[in-house]
Amino acid sequence: MATLDFTFVAHSNKKSYIRFLTIFAVLVLSYGCKKKTKMSEVTEQRPNVIFVLMDDMGYGQFGVHNDTLKTSDFDPYFVHLVDSLQHYSLEESLEFSKTAMPTVSKLAREGVYFTNAFTSSSLCAPSRMGIATGVLQNRFGVYRNTDAEKRGIDRGNHLATKMRDLGYKTAHIGKWHIGQFDDSMLKNALAKNGLSDTLTLPNIRKSHPEVYDELINGGYLGSTAEKHHPLNHGFDYFYGYNYWASQFYNATNVWENKVHAGIQEDYNTDTFTTKALNFIEKQVDDDEPFYVQLHYHAVHDSLEPKAPAKYFDRFSSNSYDLNNFYAHLYGVDENIKRVVAFLKSKNQYENTIIIFSSDNGAMAGGSYHGHKTGSPLPGNAPYSGHKGNYYQGGVRVPLFVHWPKGIKNPYHSKHLVSAMDIIPTALDAAGGEVPNDIDGKSLLPILRDENSLPIHEELYWAGIHSNRWGYTIVKTTKTHDNEAEFAPPAWAIVKGDYLLRFTGTLENGVYKDFLDGREPVFELFNLKNDPKEKNDLATLMPEVVFEMQKTYFKNTSDFKPPTRWDIKKWEELQKPSPDFDKLIFKD
Repeated sequence: MATLDFTFVAHSNKKSYIRFLTIFAVLVLSYGCKKKTKMSEVTEQRPNVIFVLMDDMGYGQFGVHNDTLKTSDFDPYFVHLVDSLQHYSLEESLEFSKTAMPTVSKLAREGVYFTNAFTSSSLCAPSRMGIATGVLQNRFGVYRNTDAEKRGIDRGNHLATKMRDLGYKTAHIGKWHIGQFDDSMLKNALAKNGLSDTLTLPNIRKSHPEVYDELINGGYLGSTAEKHHPLNHGFDYFYGYNYWASQFYNATNVWENKVHAGIQEDYNTDTFTTKALNFIEKQVDDDEPFYVQLHYHAVHDSLEPKAPAKYFDRFSSNSYDLNNFYAHLYGVDENIKRVVAFLKSKNQYENTIIIFSSDNGAMAGGSYHGHKTGSPLPGNAPYSGHKGNYYQGGVRVPLFVHWPKGIKNPYHSKHLVSAMDIIPTALDAAGGEVPNDIDGKSLLPILRDENSLPIHEELYWAGIHSNRWGYTIVKTTKTHDNEAEFAPPAWAIVKGDYLLRFTGTLENGVYKDFLDGREPVFELFNLKNDPKEKNDLATLMPEVVFEMQKTYFKNTSDFKPPTRWDIKKWEELQKPSPDFDKLIFKD
């Protein structure tokens, strides 16, 4: 604003002086209003963010990917098990995958959806830590679920904290699973009943079932230690559970902020959505931008509980399991439809970013305890493997970003991206600064230009290569309960068209194809020509193996020892082959 000259005031009469003060006040107020309006306009331009995360949803179960998928693309061993154990139609499973999520599929096609997206682990708790921090969780010493559950997340590391620092109101709703239980509940229950404080939960369940029931009904399996609680990691509101799963009906392990929510009687997909909408409505009414993590329980584990009839009746094959799985997916879709309708009713739809993904690949097929069936075909098709291993099926996931105001040219992207990029993208879109010392990157350049440069040259993983969580359990002498304790360690890297995987020692008597055990091996696959990883190229292309191995170890030198995992297995992953002659290849 220009400087005003006050020298004339001394020569003015009183009336002129009053007139001057009036004009001056109007000018000041006018300037202030203009400044306030500009700030308000900036605030209005900041997008809201809703981050939807599925639990164990496979790449092939997301219909957008399946426009050209054929039943011949299904994993043949998975198909064999379906034919012999479950008897549902391959054609119907493919059709259901295409039609179960019409709302979500529409959002994906109207945004940017990624066909080359990976998560940071094939297991849920490690991947959720990687997603939350934007840092590959191995750098914290996390390789298995038990590592993440024991170690938990460090204060200040959850990127939601940075969203809140930007003025966003934040909420986490649904599955948390990145920290310890509140063990004060356990100690108090033992003290109250005069029991030894050395008893563990399995001991209590066996010897004192009444105390065990008291803990379960009080929400212990879902509680969160104070140091790992969402409210201490960037969130203003929490409604969910700190565990690998929650009952679809009558859940007892759900908490609201730091208070046990009692019995959650209704279907949890509906309930979680209602809680999210209640939170969003308050922020809209208060004219506050919001960041909401809506992390559904669906479709974790086998889905024995029947979905509500309003979802189940959409599917009519002869297989209860097939119908029920896709009914639960349809339930998620109908709830996302509720979110979209609400955003439109509040004029928030155009400038709300909706991000959708899964924590890892599908828990596909297999037979657990004689009755659990895992999730059905297509599973992770066209890729092999499943949750818990480092075939593509374990780590390749659905991922899209929908943002009408920010994405002008919707398309599907082949860029190599990671679920660790999700919250950095939200930060960037909100006007914040993405930390330069994390593995995650902002996807904004890709959202704006399909010809943008790559944001990742390679991605890499380390952990257990387990058969426990899917159809390959049948290829072992172990069960769903104990195979993971025998599973070999593995690391993998994807760069360009290639995936290199190192798998550690196979123990004697565990894997039917290698009952005498097996030495560690390298395997190399061209993912473009061989997405099912059937043709190992390691012996034909040793120079590629060597270079990719060198890249892996260069970028993972700061991986910390595991918090709880077997240290000897981790040590197998720390030994790079020094030259071509010492490389070990699969027979």
